[in-house]
Amino acid sequence: MAMGLQGAMAQAPGLRVQSQVEGLAFSPLSSLPRAPAGADGRLCGFSKPGETPAGRLVSRAGWAVTGEERLGRLQAVSFAGEFESGTSGSCAIRQGNVALFEGEQLLAIAYARPGARRSIGGVLPLEIAGQPAGLRLWDGDFLSQPLADLRAQPDGTLALLPLAAEETRCQGRAVLPNLYGRPITEARRLLQQRGWTPIPGDRANDGVGGREAALVKAGVVEVDSCSGTGFGYCRFGYRGAAGLLDVTTVGDNTVPTVSDYGVRCGGG
Repeated sequence: MAMGLQGAMAQAPGLRVQSQVEGLAFSPLSSLPRAPAGADGRLCGFSKPGETPAGRLVSRAGWAVTGEERLGRLQAVSFAGEFESGTSGSCAIRQGNVALFEGEQLLAIAYARPGARRSIGGVLPLEIAGQPAGLRLWDGDFLSQPLADLRAQPDGTLALLPLAAEETRCQGRAVLPNLYGRPITEARRLLQQRGWTPIPGDRANDGVGGREAALVKAGVVEVDSCSGTGFGYCRFGYRGAAGLLDVTTVGDNTVPTVSDYGVRCGGG
């Protein structure tokens, strides 16, 4: 449980919340937990105070704000109390939470349970079937990955849920399966099933070997480049009706796994 949260367990009326994700709790609250000493996000680039009224309340309480997003009538603010810089510009975020406000009134906080393997790092919008569908929580690991989806249920309950099997971008024109943690060979198959076409990369260096040449030889012709240091990132390109898709993998395995992806709507 985030530091100080047990001391802030005053119930907030009118909002039903639940967690269906192992390691995460979601509780109605009416006051912010006490920030740990030295909750300074400048080490990892979180130096600005919150931009919304709710975000500024969190900043004034001593926390470092890591994200602010709307959720219907509510304002979500992600914040954390501990940061550690790592290799290749990475950062670990610990003692992370997501607070839900209506105006400046705190209603609930999501947080990692004691002993949980992963902490909350930040929050971003989620689009499904071309419509705003809630928020996606990201973890605080050095190599951040999606942790859970925050979505409204038919009865009005706000629930932390396992990641949706599919999301959309570009107002629904780009359909993306959940690729996180999948081998690139599996990811490319799923993408092709949804209309994404591999863009052959620059093979100029094929003759001198390297990871790019090995991937091309294995049939993954869309590899664009690989890094020989740090997390061992490789980049891959795809074209679809909605635009261009960039996929990033991590690790030095023969078949690396997907760590991130993004769409450039209308590109290409």
